Amino acid sequence: MTPYRNIFIDLDDTIWDFTANSHIALEVMYRDLDIARIFPDYEVFSANYYAKNSELWQLYHHGKIDKDYLVIERYAHLLRSVGYNDKDNALASRMNAYYLNVLAEQTLLVPHAVELLDYLKDKGYNLYILSNGFTEVQQRKLQSAGIDGYFTRIVLSEEIGINKPDRRLFDYALQVTDSKAEDTMIIGDNYDADILGAMNAGWGQIYFDRNHRGITDRQPQHTIDSLDKVKDIL
Repeated sequence: MTPYRNIFIDLDDTIWDFTANSHIALEVMYRDLDIARIFPDYEVFSANYYAKNSELWQLYHHGKIDKDYLVIERYAHLLRSVGYNDKDNALASRMNAYYLNVLAEQTLLVPHAVELLDYLKDKGYNLYILSNGFTEVQQRKLQSAGIDGYFTRIVLSEEIGINKPDRRLFDYALQVTDSKAEDTMIIGDNYDADILGAMNAGWGQIYFDRNHRGITDRQPQHTIDSLDKVKDIL
């Protein structure tokens, strides 16, 4: 029998399909705010956005930049690249707010997500979210997708201003859920933030390597490429 009773699940691209939902939200924002007048090629716009956003999130995970810089710079960088003079980052701020609002309304889930949640709930596990995502959108994402009722507590890095993979966030998550490291496991798609962070905190780990990115450090306790394979572990 598994020793684990408390299961923390990362939200974005682990159960809520951030990649697919983000594509929808970015395209809607681009269209509704008429960004084509400034950046006429959407394919170039989106490719540059995702590249910059990924770079900034890596810095954010490790506390090298703050949220305010991340959410503005990912758009300000694009506007600067085409010579647009965005005074006081007014348009970048508007783009960010619009994108996040549309994003939070999206409903696409990773394949087998609901099946997994039903399985874990039926098995009697305590389910929690542990995420570096932003407070103003994470709860709305869960509600939009109809999965908020599965979770006893949502633990967000913004609550204490410390992000995964910093052990202090993992210890905080244990504290606020009255859990112990030895009976706690995480399921996450980010090897650095979720898996290494959990290792360093003494948690069990299931690395959801959906896109076969591989590992760069220690071997995770478990690695899967589909959520339906969690049943073989828990």
